[in-house]
Amino acid sequence: MSSTRQSKISKKKSTSAARAVAAARADRSNKRKNIIGVVVVVVIAAAIFGGIFYQKQQTTAAAQSVIPALTVAGSAQYPVVLDTATATVLAGKPTAPTTIDAYEDFLCPICGQFEAANFPAMEKQLEAGTIRVRYHLLNLLDDRSTPAGYSTLAANTALAVAAAAPNKFVDFHDSLFSKQPEENGPGWTQAQLSNLAARLGVNGPAFDKVVTGDTYGAKIQSNLSAAEAAPALQQQGGFGTPTIVANGAIIDWQKNPNWLASLVPAG
Repeated sequence: MSSTRQSKISKKKSTSAARAVAAARADRSNKRKNIIGVVVVVVIAAAIFGGIFYQKQQTTAAAQSVIPALTVAGSAQYPVVLDTATATVLAGKPTAPTTIDAYEDFLCPICGQFEAANFPAMEKQLEAGTIRVRYHLLNLLDDRSTPAGYSTLAANTALAVAAAAPNKFVDFHDSLFSKQPEENGPGWTQAQLSNLAARLGVNGPAFDKVVTGDTYGAKIQSNLSAAEAAPALQQQGGFGTPTIVANGAIIDWQKNPNWLASLVPAG
């Protein structure tokens, strides 16, 4: 056999071997890609399933929870009046020289922070007769609960408490802000809100009528629209909760922790 033919045969063998190696490598590469693809799909599926399972657990836990009922000891020392025309609640003695307007949403976490930081001091001044507080209960965050509508539900129930048992409104208000649902999660249900009211001693036809008829739902929404359109209530380009107003001016309670003391007459 000539050296030329041997060279051609050797080249053919080398080429065949190279092709076999390349094919084997390609096959391993494809298998590796397929395995990686399967792993990615499994991981994504597990994440989706885990998220759904966690959400269901959160919803179930919330549905089984009971809102702690808090009692404000000094609230019996001043009157609380529901203004049915404006759907606002005014707490405090009529002779108080200063009225504070509080625009709040029961789902708003900053409102919760405001209440935690300021309500104890405000309560002392309510008892002393130096201030009155007018509560504007709004539904700014109605779309931030699952299902939507918790802000309206909570506000309407609070107004139902004010209608049936005004002296229990402050207790109900304080209880809801002391244990708020988280934004974008399940809010308290009507059954849970009504259960809280019952444990505070509020029930009967006057309460049930407001709750079952969603008596103040439309007014709560119109109050929000009015607040959003009021030039005097705008902060940083828009309206938000909480907005605290006294003597015609918005109070910057976060920058001025002594804001309440400046409103109270000395002595």
